[in-house]
Amino acid sequence: MSHLEAPDPVPREYRPRLEVASFSDFYAQRWPWLVRCLIAQAGDSRWAEDVAQDTMLDARDKWDQLLTYDRPHMWLLRVAIRRLRRMEAKGREDCLFSEDDGSVAADLAATAVTDAWVDEHLDLLAGIRALPRRQAEVVVVHCIADFTLAETGQILGISEAAAKTHMQRARRRLKDLEETTRDDEENLLIEGQQA
Repeated sequence: MSHLEAPDPVPREYRPRLEVASFSDFYAQRWPWLVRCLIAQAGDSRWAEDVAQDTMLDARDKWDQLLTYDRPHMWLLRVAIRRLRRMEAKGREDCLFSEDDGSVAADLAATAVTDAWVDEHLDLLAGIRALPRRQAEVVVVHCIADFTLAETGQILGISEAAAKTHMQRARRRLKDLEETTRDDEENLLIEGQQA
């Protein structure tokens, strides 16, 4: 911060609550954010939108209570992630979707057609979806939703130390995935040149 800038008079932890005056404002601010957080970790982007919609309906129904929370969007993300976990567990049990690399790529490509943010982050989102569930959740909450590791732990119901451990493992795994992808692309180029 430059010495010419005045410090923010509202502490960071209270800003979200003070920025929203009505549910419609909250919805307008948080809908794209919530959907993208869910798309980043969902096995199926359509399910992410369904979960986001159901969670927003819950938020509307308890709006008066949410106004008393310091950071209502923490509640929103916590509820949405839990709902997504349950929906996907049921989907796996009923064999309703496939989580192979091809279906993930197809799902993200279809979503990217209507969402420029997804289009700009296709490789990252595919990498996050390839992570184990808890690691993907930590990456999304910490990096995409922009919560601290302590807040990430609160949202996910784990300790800050556990969130930090999952984040470190996820970074290593994402780096390995990136190197593997780069090696595969180089091998395809070499094979193409030799043919």
